[in-house]
Amino acid sequence: MSLKDTARTVAVLSTLADAIGDQLKSAKKELEAGLREAKAETGTQKIGVSLEDAEGQSRDVGTVSLVQPKAAAAITDSEAFTAWVVENFATEITRRFVTSVKPGFQKKILDQITAAGVTEWADPDTGVIHTVPGVAMQGRAAYTRMTIPDAGKASIAQAWRTGRLAAVVPAVAPPAIESGDDDTAKLRARIAELEERDSWLSALEAAGVDNWEGWDHAVELSNGGDQ
Repeated sequence: MSLKDTARTVAVLSTLADAIGDQLKSAKKELEAGLREAKAETGTQKIGVSLEDAEGQSRDVGTVSLVQPKAAAAITDSEAFTAWVVENFATEITRRFVTSVKPGFQKKILDQITAAGVTEWADPDTGVIHTVPGVAMQGRAAYTRMTIPDAGKASIAQAWRTGRLAAVVPAVAPPAIESGDDDTAKLRARIAELEERDSWLSALEAAGVDNWEGWDHAVELSNGGDQ
């Protein structure tokens, strides 16, 4: 691949990556909002993802789920929690300018409370069950999980190669390229710069730059050789 072709490839892929990235963020927000609404209205937390194959038949390619993590233990009163550790497990305290619980011990306490589902912790050395102050079980926000098996990914790739994704992701690049914002203006300017440089490099190639005595050294530099 010539330098001209490489420059063109980078310009196109960079433009598409930015455009797809923006649309993906927007689509994910819309999807999560829709799943939350569906759960509230009908209890639906999982939907199938389908795609038409080359024969026009709808085929399942994966699933999207709204995942609701279980409540987890969290420090709600740092002073109360630290005072409890100082009183009962003084070796787990780090003293600098302030008194603080060692991160490893705090994590162990919170993880075990999360697993138990109650703010009590049994000391494995003494068997004493502590009601841990300053800690509470708190709910965590639901999130979406997309599962696309290898077969589904292959189907999507095939649909992309054969141009069957137009209805799914219409005009991916133009909205971002034509929006006229500052980043887009910079992108257009960069593409114009690459095109101008491409034209110059093409002229050099046509003039036989590969016969230049410094050609081999330039190739070495391009491949990461000594500067």
